[in-house]
Amino acid sequence: MNIFLTGATGYIGSIVAQRLKETGHKVFGLTRSEASVQKLKALEIEPVLGTLQDREKLKIAARSCDGVIHTAFIHDYNDFASAVKTERDVIAAFTEALAGSGKPFIATSGTGLLGDTGDRVIDDSENFEFQGELAGRAAAEQDILRAAQQNICSVVLRLPIFVYGRGGSQFIPFLVDDAKQTGVARYVEPGDYKYSVVHVDDAAELYIHALYNGKAGSIYHAVSESGITNKAITEAVARMLGCKITEMSKEEAVQVWGIALTTFLAINNQVSSSKSDRELGWKLSAQTTILEDIEHSSYKRYN
Repeated sequence: MNIFLTGATGYIGSIVAQRLKETGHKVFGLTRSEASVQKLKALEIEPVLGTLQDREKLKIAARSCDGVIHTAFIHDYNDFASAVKTERDVIAAFTEALAGSGKPFIATSGTGLLGDTGDRVIDDSENFEFQGELAGRAAAEQDILRAAQQNICSVVLRLPIFVYGRGGSQFIPFLVDDAKQTGVARYVEPGDYKYSVVHVDDAAELYIHALYNGKAGSIYHAVSESGITNKAITEAVARMLGCKITEMSKEEAVQVWGIALTTFLAINNQVSSSKSDRELGWKLSAQTTILEDIEHSSYKRYN
């Protein structure tokens, strides 16, 4: 198939592009810079020069391909509401372009929109009442699910807050850089907030399985481990860098990290992926846990 991929040069999207190529698909990758155009060409990916704000260009690309995989998101934690608005505009453009086609539309969401799950582990087949600081993205997720009513095979993949591996991620490099700048690795007290996590290679594989087997209007989680605490992650960062560790109150964290980042790093956020396993036949393959990877493997390059 010809697949239009947003975020083709990003952390997750680049691995998805690689797996699409390996499984015989032709990839058309959205990119916003001439430098990235050359990078995609070198990887035998057809570049589509544009941004998430170029709605007409997005629609043209979607119509010309056999399916869309949307991994891009503007990670602006100082203006999260604006990032969500852009996301909803992108989803509207794809929905308009794909309506009536029956084509697959695989879109990315995050388990962060579930907020603090407390002691529970939320299954990917469960209806959930959204609340809290991160719930704004739930509206975009509902837009994707409603697209299924227009004969689009639209599917939501929820990735956990901590996707790890290959030295990337949204939050692990942030914690490493914060520790290097301050000389101490910091976490929000009491340090027992529990997370689900997934390796980026396993996450990318879920996109491939969803492309083949995803059911329209469905949500699937990507999880490899649960019960990983924020303190354990910070301790792994400290051991990797050889620095000390300290705790902050949530109020202190908001002052130095901002409300959005603090919210991500100071909640329980645990989910299961039984539906992904059952319906998509998704199996885990990563060889390292998140704590091993931070301390001994791909994140050592930050040391």
